Amino acid sequence: MIDAYSPPQSNVADHNIKVGAITDEMVSALRGTKGWVQLIGILMYIGAGFMVIGALGMIFGGAMMASGAPGMPQGIFTGMGVVYLVMSAAYIFPATYLVKYASAIGRLVRDGRAEDMEAALQQQQKFWKFVGVLALVMIVLMVIGMVAAVALPMMMMRGHT
Repeated sequence: MIDAYSPPQSNVADHNIKVGAITDEMVSALRGTKGWVQLIGILMYIGAGFMVIGALGMIFGGAMMASGAPGMPQGIFTGMGVVYLVMSAAYIFPATYLVKYASAIGRLVRDGRAEDMEAALQQQQKFWKFVGVLALVMIVLMVIGMVAAVALPMMMMRGHT
């Protein structure tokens, strides 16, 4: 007897997962984005480079200021420099994914191979996964910063009363 309330069953093992071929429209859409993807990837590399220069300036400039002016807080400049170095590293990964994505698009346009389409989509997936995780981390850090911005002054005021 068949149970009319049970969910339908299907044997998916006999279905072909590959749905279709790469169409000209797919290649054309990716061709139109290749230059922009590559531009943003390169600009991210340049931005990371400027962040490294800024970080080194903060670290060494802070050390020089502290040596010339006793009592100058060198630690804050060193800490800011380290934060800039970490931020520059965070730019390198998505920039690399974008440049690899653009390269795979170039190979796809040139050769039309499915492997190049897969490589392009994998790099795009890595980019968005990294950016998504980074966005979640930034939200958590912002919430912690807001709590600290409220809690620290309150704790400091209690200590002075």
